[in-house]
Amino acid sequence: MNLNKHKIFTQLISIATCGKLADLLISAKTTLPWLLASLGAPIWIVSMLVPIRESGSLIPQWPLKQKVRHIENRLIIWRWGIAIQACSICFMLASAIFTEALLAGLLILLCLLLLSLGRSLSSLSMKDVQGLNIKKGQRGQLVGIASTMSGLLSLITAGLMIISPQDMSIKAIQLLITFSAFIMFISLILSIGLIANLTDNKKDSNDGKSIWKIINQQADLKQLILSRCLLLHAALIAPFFVSTSATNNDFFQLPYFIIANALASFLSSYSWGKMADKSAIRTMFYATLVCVSASIMFYFVTAVNNWWVDVFLFFVLNLGYAGIRIGRKTYMLDIAQGSQRTLYVAAANSVVGYVLLILGGSYALLYIVMGEHVIIVMTFFMAIGLIHTFKMKKEK
Repeated sequence: MNLNKHKIFTQLISIATCGKLADLLISAKTTLPWLLASLGAPIWIVSMLVPIRESGSLIPQWPLKQKVRHIENRLIIWRWGIAIQACSICFMLASAIFTEALLAGLLILLCLLLLSLGRSLSSLSMKDVQGLNIKKGQRGQLVGIASTMSGLLSLITAGLMIISPQDMSIKAIQLLITFSAFIMFISLILSIGLIANLTDNKKDSNDGKSIWKIINQQADLKQLILSRCLLLHAALIAPFFVSTSATNNDFFQLPYFIIANALASFLSSYSWGKMADKSAIRTMFYATLVCVSASIMFYFVTAVNNWWVDVFLFFVLNLGYAGIRIGRKTYMLDIAQGSQRTLYVAAANSVVGYVLLILGGSYALLYIVMGEHVIIVMTFFMAIGLIHTFKMKKEK
């Protein structure tokens, strides 16, 4: 790797790390629920945070892809996405300072929706930026290193949760939110000098077609989406590990689950990235095998009531999930080129966003009927995803 390529590689790692750190600080699973609870917002608003954060950033990608198709410089799209996210965080902070209770909750929810829209633009274009600047054989390392650094940052945060007072003051949360907006602006500065021009994103035969018709006509895309929906169960099953353990044990283990998640990402991401550069499909296979094994073991040991066993198996699950994410992202970068990559990212993310909402609601209802037995149902679909990797087109 020559000096210029090394500089670009370092820039992209720094940008990816900033994005992951900002996501951590403005997390819909930790920071925002604490903030809303401190402001006295209704519980139903808290329950809407994660669905809006995740699906809100995935579903809009298809219509957005159609709107920004003509923009050759993909960095323009990414920068707009980052700017929208940074401004949304600033508005969120203002809402927290100047309003309270229901009004604060509604305004923060609206800001989160706007932030998700910005994240859609960034996600849609960053794959192009990475694909145009980093060649095959190094993309897995890029994703892996950024995930490793993100895991380290999460690990530090979880450690602070253990040694700090249990109740974070609203001022401290506001400081976290301020810092996340600052990091977003820093990532804009870090992008100076990068070039990402698509020369094949003019009008093509796919323009004007519905997303479903395009997916039907693109066999590789169809298999990619099917695989992602099946392997999505590795992420959906994780909260059941935590909630089941919390039900069976009186000890407060949440910070230890966070550490297990962070440690798994920190220890494994670089290795998964190196493996993905050789074969992303093989990486997804082995990673899914790890997740299936952890889920089966957890299902059969839930009666043991040892919280450290639950935390350990949660750690193993996240070791596998880190590999699934890195393998999937590397596969997405390698399987398509130019404007086809944007098409694949937009279509896949939009469909997965809808599937995420449907599966999340379905398993929540199923859990009421089946309890922890729902874990075996989700494991079954993961196992199908494991087998399905053999049907996917080789990307190398």
